[in-house]
Amino acid sequence: MRRLPVSSQSESGFTLLEILVGLLISSLILAGLSFAMKAINGGFERTSQSLERQGSIASALQIIDGDLSRILRVLDDPAKPQGFLFSGSETQAVFILAERPAKTGAGLYWVRLLVRRTSGGSEIARMRAAVLPGKADAAALDWRDEVILLNGPYNITFAYRAPRSGIRSWASAWADQRMLPEQIKIEIRDPASGLLRVPVFVQSLKITAEADCVVAEAAGCTIKTKGQITAKGGGE
Repeated sequence: MRRLPVSSQSESGFTLLEILVGLLISSLILAGLSFAMKAINGGFERTSQSLERQGSIASALQIIDGDLSRILRVLDDPAKPQGFLFSGSETQAVFILAERPAKTGAGLYWVRLLVRRTSGGSEIARMRAAVLPGKADAAALDWRDEVILLNGPYNITFAYRAPRSGIRSWASAWADQRMLPEQIKIEIRDPASGLLRVPVFVQSLKITAEADCVVAEAAGCTIKTKGQITAKGGGE
């Protein structure tokens, strides 16, 4: 019995060139998918880091808000007052407040909010020292209980003003010890772009401009201070 010749078309398949082209296309598709996944993961990580930093900033500002709102009017000398025990610069604010009851104890404390430069940007440290009779020099205090409120790639600055007393422009330092500032501002900026990381934080002190004057001659003052707290914990 004679066999019929098998058609060459039935034996045809992929050539080596076609296989190589198919592998190349598959590799390009896989590479594109891999790049897309990396981009998605990178965006997710950046978003997560941004949200985490925003949360850290919000937590720090909440603590600072509680401190600044409780600043007390404490005189430097109960007999002959020259000014209030408060100092403020672009990198720190030092004041006295009545600390809330906690494990570390309640009472009158000096509180220092200090901005320090770090290798990655800046940090805000909170520390405190007990108010002791005869010790009114903040530079000589024994600062303890340090806590880092915020640390990251930020430029952090303080500013002060008293608009109701005529000091409407923000100043990087508070020099007039005869009165307290009415508002304290904190700016947290990105060091690379200079843009704000969060809206400007402004805290108004829960005190009135009139009551914050030690002497009637101070700018914006029309009455004398009465019944203020002194470093000894009493009144005038």
